Amino acid sequence: MNLLSGLEKFGIKADGDLDITKNPDQHKDTREGVIKKRPSLEDLTEKDLVLQKSVQCPICDHKFKVLAVKSAKAKRIGSDSDTRPHYHNIDILKYDAIVCPHCGYAAMTKYFEHISATQMRWVKEAVCSKFTPLSDDVPETYSADEAVDRYKLALVSAMAKRARTSEKALICLRIAWIRRDQIKEIPDHTPEQLRKRQELSQEYEGFYRQAYDGFTQAYSQETGLNNVSIEYILANMAIHFKEYGTASKLISQLLGNPNANPRVKDRCLELKEKVVKATKSNS
Repeated sequence: MNLLSGLEKFGIKADGDLDITKNPDQHKDTREGVIKKRPSLEDLTEKDLVLQKSVQCPICDHKFKVLAVKSAKAKRIGSDSDTRPHYHNIDILKYDAIVCPHCGYAAMTKYFEHISATQMRWVKEAVCSKFTPLSDDVPETYSADEAVDRYKLALVSAMAKRARTSEKALICLRIAWIRRDQIKEIPDHTPEQLRKRQELSQEYEGFYRQAYDGFTQAYSQETGLNNVSIEYILANMAIHFKEYGTASKLISQLLGNPNANPRVKDRCLELKEKVVKATKSNS
């Protein structure tokens, strides 16, 4: 007797004998004759590492869903010199900008709900009044270009609400990081590929510069920042822009800072070598 008969009207087929002591992964796959196993973290794809999360817009109260990373399953595999993180089979940065499809208000996840009444008014005037509503449909994953668009909308809202410079700088840095990885993946074998690389490179350099200038200002004017992290990122960015004097000053501060952990200081020694080599080659 099928004890779960009657569920067909809900679209659920419950064939076979009922045994509540067994879990689904304990049953044999009769088609393959093997025991089903849960995939390891190494086998998970990007689709496996994200889920839909319900969000309510603080400005228009519209309820919608966004993709979020299953943080417990995302495996970090390293980082670039300027702390850009890398994870196995997923770029978690693509999932940290929330966009309301109804009114257009957008922000990074940690800032999305924290907006004052005055800031709401500013965003409504500068963003919502001009925004063309989007579909509430959620894709399986966000592409790099979709992620950049979401961050750009977050930047527009951040500027409209007069956000702290550090928040705007972080958005610019995220965009630059995503673009940098895209550039690495595009060959330049054809004119079209070369044109695409050039476009992305221009955008990367532009947003990286905005981030550098923004963090430089925030470092001197804002309180509550992690100065060790800011100084380390700025030292890397200063080297990129060939501002070796600034980089040397920041590296010296970090090496003499008792609050900087040994790993940061080891990396600073590597940066110091880069500065020395670059300075010699330019002399």
